[in-house]
Amino acid sequence: MSHVCNTYRRFLVLVMLAGVLTTLLSSADVCAQGMQRMPGMGDAKQETTATGMVTAVNTADRKITFNHGPIPEIKWPAMKMEFPVAPSADLSKVKVGDRLRFTLSGSRNSYTVQSIGLAP
Repeated sequence: MSHVCNTYRRFLVLVMLAGVLTTLLSSADVCAQGMQRMPGMGDAKQETTATGMVTAVNTADRKITFNHGPIPEIKWPAMKMEFPVAPSADLSKVKVGDRLRFTLSGSRNSYTVQSIGLAP
């Protein structure tokens, strides 16, 4: 009889663990969906402009690093950040130390510089 009780207990433990695991997975999914609705974190493509000082330019790989000010539209604080640059943006005259106004487009944390020009 004790063998039947032990088997029954193991079965109950497995059922309870499966229930807990299902609950945890579904709550994690709900949290992830909530983050998708946060500004700047969804899949919808956004476009915004910013101003920053050029700290590095890599014309071969089409990348530029800015020490930029806050970008409120995507809820980014001021920071130093490297961006890929679209083929339409001319990097040939950009140099370290230039203060530029630039247009970004993208979603989540993946943005590309679409255009660059001198900052006012």
